Amino acid sequence: MARAEVFAPDEIPVVHVMNRVDRRCYLLGNDPVSGKNNDHRKVMIENQLQRLASAFGIDLLGLAIMSNHFHWI
Repeated sequence: MARAEVFAPDEIPVVHVMNRVDRRCYLLGNDPVSGKNNDHRKVMIENQLQRLASAFGIDLLGLAIMSNHFHWI
């Protein structure tokens, strides 16, 4: 469905966004395949998300970044 059909144009929606990574990769934590620790990415992801949210006029109400997926509200 088109967003115009889902969201009322006179209301501000609150949306839960969830996404998983491809090929069993890991965003954070210890990747069992490569043996690398990817914890350094959390600050980078949070900073980039805050920058993009402010550029697009989005209020980021909450976020959770796990090892292989994330949730944004």
